[in-house]
Amino acid sequence: MSDAPMPASLRDPADARGLVRAAGDSLHGVLLAGFMLYTFIGTRPFADASVADRVEGSPLDRLAVLGLFLLATVTLVVHYRAAVGLFIRNLPLVAFTGFCMASMAWSDYPGLTLRRALLLVFLTTIAAGIAASLQDIRRFHTWWFLGLTGVMLVNLVGTALWPGVAITDIGVRGLYTQKNVAGLVAMITVVCGATWILGATRARSVGLGLLMLLPALLFLVVTKSKTSIGLTGVAVMMMALLACAEWLGARFVLLMIALGLLAVTAMLGLFAVFDFNLDALLTATLGDASFTGRDELWAFALRSAKERFWLGHGYGAFWDVGLAADPLQRLEPGTWLGDVEIGTINQAHNGYLELWLHVGLPATIAAALIVAAGALSGTAQAIAGPLGRPARAAIGFLAMLLWLYLLHNLTEATLFMRGTVLSNVAVLCLFVLSRGRDFATDAGRAECVGLGRRQWRGQQVWKT
Repeated sequence: MSDAPMPASLRDPADARGLVRAAGDSLHGVLLAGFMLYTFIGTRPFADASVADRVEGSPLDRLAVLGLFLLATVTLVVHYRAAVGLFIRNLPLVAFTGFCMASMAWSDYPGLTLRRALLLVFLTTIAAGIAASLQDIRRFHTWWFLGLTGVMLVNLVGTALWPGVAITDIGVRGLYTQKNVAGLVAMITVVCGATWILGATRARSVGLGLLMLLPALLFLVVTKSKTSIGLTGVAVMMMALLACAEWLGARFVLLMIALGLLAVTAMLGLFAVFDFNLDALLTATLGDASFTGRDELWAFALRSAKERFWLGHGYGAFWDVGLAADPLQRLEPGTWLGDVEIGTINQAHNGYLELWLHVGLPATIAAALIVAAGALSGTAQAIAGPLGRPARAAIGFLAMLLWLYLLHNLTEATLFMRGTVLSNVAVLCLFVLSRGRDFATDAGRAECVGLGRRQWRGQQVWKT
């Protein structure tokens, strides 16, 4: 026989499909790594963001996002079938992103809106590219846990090496601009690790997962971010309840529903005592209606939002518009909000008020419903989906992040805010969760054709 290479037209089609799959997996890996580096490390770690930087933006950030966007576009073309289904299932999310771009037409600062809405579009496309090329949900979960653990180690080592930069009077900020962002990343890592451990099927994997979780827990504590620490506690409690619901069945679910109804009844009774005045109730029980000493900021944001009730001031066109045009310039001195140095405050510290300022109340309600629908769908898949426990744990991780996203925006502003850590992650969660049926189909097909465990293991990182 001749040693000449076989012509491409005579090669086994399976080999060609294998090459295409390998190329697709490589694109997915590079895109996911780039997304995580941009989101959790950034282009300028351990640096302070000045007011001018927030207004003008970073050229390095633009270059990084543009590169990832181009890579995501190629990935979507390679996985065009999955991409078409992905966009059809996420039409509300795509439409909302388009609405943010369209707000340039009525924006107070059209140039800023164009630039900042384009960033949202690029990041949404990057998330779609990762989701469309995803083949193994458990492997995806594993890489997240590994990557985030590495981020925690970078933060801890950096804090030890440069304490003057990484440690502030109110807590450790690590490589981020403030301690709340540091706490948020630590919270995501803890939730990722805890759900990964729940999906493990070997004692060795559980022990390794617990060991990897320690840096995140340590960093979360030293950040002193009350919001993130509290939400982490809520997430752990929710995971415990979901695990009990799976193990104990319908009786436990009915018991939780009954207790929930009792709690709601008690809250309504307490509400009635204060003549259904929410501010009076919160002030009497907590001493502050905003929980965080931000009553005046919330009142100012609400007044400003009502000025553009239906369409908002334009996406990205309210804060960080330059010192001379800063909205707080309109306030008279005499309150703590009016006395704060102009440019220091650049968000309403409530995601729903913040998004209302940008794109109006109807779009804000639609955005919240998009996230809530994704969280409900993911929770249903995690509890009673057709996949095995490792895959359902990965889906539970994504659904949990969406629930935390909704809660986090009660005191912080990250709801579809371009470039923020939790917004980037939440958009990716929405896309991946919408592909839940694809993962179920792939798993069922593998079982039907009788793939052996060793063959199937080729698409896994660890056999857990």
